[in-house]
Amino acid sequence: MNINDLPAEMLIEIFTYLPEWDFLRNARHVCQIWKLISTSPILRQNVELSKYMDSYAYPLKYFSAIQLYIKKLVMHSTYIQTFEKHHQDVKFENLKSLHITSKVQCTWWPNSVFNNFFSMFPNVQIIKITPEFWRDAENCLYALSQFSIIELDFGYYGSNSFGTMGKLHDLHYRFIQFVQCQRSLKILKIRASDHFAEDTVAQILEKCPTLTSLNISGAYVSAESFKISTNALALTEFYMKSQSEFKDGDLEALTKRAPCLKTLNIEGCRSITERGFRHIALNCSHLKKLFIGELDSNCVTDVGSDVITKIAKACPHLEFLSAIGCSKLEDDCIIDLTSSCGSLRGINLNGCTNITDVSFFALADHCPLLNVCEVRNSAISLKCAMYLIQHCKGLTKLNMSNCNNIDDKNDSELENMLETQSRNNKPRTNSSVNSKLDMSSFSMHCFHSHLKDLDLSESMHVTRTLATKLTRILPDLISLKLSISADIESDEEWFQEIFENCVCLSEFKLSTTTIQRQDYLKL
Repeated sequence: MNINDLPAEMLIEIFTYLPEWDFLRNARHVCQIWKLISTSPILRQNVELSKYMDSYAYPLKYFSAIQLYIKKLVMHSTYIQTFEKHHQDVKFENLKSLHITSKVQCTWWPNSVFNNFFSMFPNVQIIKITPEFWRDAENCLYALSQFSIIELDFGYYGSNSFGTMGKLHDLHYRFIQFVQCQRSLKILKIRASDHFAEDTVAQILEKCPTLTSLNISGAYVSAESFKISTNALALTEFYMKSQSEFKDGDLEALTKRAPCLKTLNIEGCRSITERGFRHIALNCSHLKKLFIGELDSNCVTDVGSDVITKIAKACPHLEFLSAIGCSKLEDDCIIDLTSSCGSLRGINLNGCTNITDVSFFALADHCPLLNVCEVRNSAISLKCAMYLIQHCKGLTKLNMSNCNNIDDKNDSELENMLETQSRNNKPRTNSSVNSKLDMSSFSMHCFHSHLKDLDLSESMHVTRTLATKLTRILPDLISLKLSISADIESDEEWFQEIFENCVCLSEFKLSTTTIQRQDYLKL
């Protein structure tokens, strides 16, 4: 059977896995059928152009045939001048999203470069761009002001040296003017290194009342940014990481002005105390996602159990909680969380060293929709982990790295599950629907076929025997990390057994190497 004998729908599905380079240089020249498929509108909706393409003119000829199909374009900044100079007649009429992957350096080019380039995308609504120098940033904002932007991701990391401070002050006002004229702007992300004025955020909130999502990364935020005005905000998502100036009073002002917040990320804001967190409970009853604590589980914070308990009782719709590095949290607050927030779908307790099996049993019993669970550095045991896997049938990711209570000293639960699996002798399936049906007909000791990602790295008591049993019980794993030392030659049989147990596993990581399926089994 020839591959071209497959139905067109199947061929198109196969082609979706090919990188753009193969379309431009290889696949489209194989035969007439492949050339026709390579211009399919379905395949050409999302296009990515990388720097490694050695001929810029070549793909531009290709664009003349597909320009009307493209809805999202990801491209390296080196293409900006090439597009502007050689192919201004191309118009991406249906393109809505444009992502420039690298820093844009157009300082020595004519000011018209940005205008001419962006004119090729007359209906663009989503932009991600990072100008290198202040002049690039100014020209970029000026060119974009003619469009109706819905989502902007704007980064600037230029130098403050060589007398550019005054220019950066002008950049601040250019940015405020841009935001003010964008009546449809809903999502704004600012990535900068202290290059905007102190009241930039305050003015953005004042000038852009339609904003529903604000993400501030690296830009300096003054202590009064949220207190200057009391006008209600339409914000439903707010992200501000590692801001030492963001304090209790600012969090209070934010939550009062944005009562409809559904996502709040203040990780690394170490100046916030229990008093500040109390205002989340008082003002954010619609909250669905909350990120507090630290960015790294190796850091610790003073967030206590009372904070989580109050927030959980006040925010019953909470679906995701990240409390990385909150080492003072204890089981009682997690029990309160599970009893109040039964719709919890994800939890990150990395670095919460006082959390024990009691909390995870409560998660398994009260949060059946749990999809992601990360418990690095915790005291979770193997028995509890398997109980969590069995009862949360939607669980796809479990991170138990550096959990030294995971061992095979008491693996009777695993043996029971393997015995039940063998006794039932039912064929395993990768279909989530069939998996649910199979599991509902099994006893509580049935094997789990939903977990995709299992991380046991740095859990030093996990042995090869235990890892093998886990892969037999969890046959649908696509990601596995272990901290087991192995010899590439002498452990070949063990590698083969792991891959035979997990047919979707293309590789798994050990302490010093990554084992590839193609080296030990035929795909």
